[in-house]
Amino acid sequence: MKWTFLLAGLLFSPGVWAGAVFVDFDKELIFPQQIAGMSYAAFAKYENDNLGYSVVYTNGSFRCAVSLLNMGRSAIPDGYRSDGVSMMLEAVETDLQRQVEEGRISKVRNRGGTVVPKKSPLQFANRVFQFMENRDAGIGRETVPRIQSVYITGSHNHFVKVEFGFDVAENQRARVTADQLLKELVLLLIAEPAEKELLLAACEIAIDDPAGYPGQTAAQRVYEKIQTMDELCFYDAFFVWPQERYRKPKNADFLTTAYFAGMLRAVLPEDLESGGEVEAFEAMLEAYENMRAREQITEIPQLEEWIRAADRRALYRKLLVEFGYAVAE
Repeated sequence: MKWTFLLAGLLFSPGVWAGAVFVDFDKELIFPQQIAGMSYAAFAKYENDNLGYSVVYTNGSFRCAVSLLNMGRSAIPDGYRSDGVSMMLEAVETDLQRQVEEGRISKVRNRGGTVVPKKSPLQFANRVFQFMENRDAGIGRETVPRIQSVYITGSHNHFVKVEFGFDVAENQRARVTADQLLKELVLLLIAEPAEKELLLAACEIAIDDPAGYPGQTAAQRVYEKIQTMDELCFYDAFFVWPQERYRKPKNADFLTTAYFAGMLRAVLPEDLESGGEVEAFEAMLEAYENMRAREQITEIPQLEEWIRAADRRALYRKLLVEFGYAVAE
């Protein structure tokens, strides 16, 4: 019963899509900005499709990598009892031994494992390893005792591997975090977000991380949806960068994506067929700022001027008149 209430709270909360960092549309999974107090740090999509992808979260010495992969298998049952789960746990131990050979860690010890959470609609096989990690310490190197707790299960016809690492000195706080981590991961994996929630999450990502892999996958869904909404009105005069193939700034197309994402973000929650023009303008500027901060796009003079406006909505109304889309009041 507890899990039913928690899942209901998750599904009917705006947090399902607000602040999303990656949407796996095939599996209908929405990865959040934070999980168990750890913040999103990185996303990795591996060239070998069998290795899937990883979403990484950190908080101080805490590091959690959530990976979905199929290891070349076409059928993976839900839960921790699959023979592939044991194989993957062995692979983790092999990887730790490789790190020993590379001089990155030493004194690896397998502290055993269990099945967690004890009462849950989805359980993980858990294995805990302890080792000494070699770190740079300014004028020299130091060794720090560290724990890596690995959780593996089957879900969505894939293996879900969670690697939660932390310094031994933070063991007590890590236990609380690990419990919360598993609770939130189970909810993420068993949730069944509606198509609208997946799209809204994609809009968030297309604005926040337009040029990254998560943003690029989100862009495809944004464009697919836009093409089905004939009553939306957009003003292409706001696309103030060169449009010619060899003059267009690299990644400028993602600004257009963000424009449409801002529009959808405004109309989808209310099931509107039109509107969102000013929100589209604001989203485009926000995406430009995000890409400039990551050095993913060169400076576009007109946008540089617009992002400095104290009131962007007032600027939008002024530009509508200048571009001939509206008459002065």
